[in-house]
Amino acid sequence: MTVHFLVVGDASPDLPLRVLNLLALRSIAIDTASVERDADRYRIGVAVSGLADGVAELLLAKMRALVLVESAMISN
Repeated sequence: MTVHFLVVGDASPDLPLRVLNLLALRSIAIDTASVERDADRYRIGVAVSGLADGVAELLLAKMRALVLVESAMISN
């Protein structure tokens, strides 16, 4: 199963790196990633497959806790 994370936050150059670093710290390979800038906001999409049970929810909570993040969710 593939999990799609969607993160929206300040258009700070380090936000995409912070989001991707959460996955890298757990040695999770990314299927796809995208970053779109709209004025002063970033919209970051990351797709990951093969996560163990509960890991997606843990990562989502960590993404939401990042300082520059306005919202984070798992989408279909």
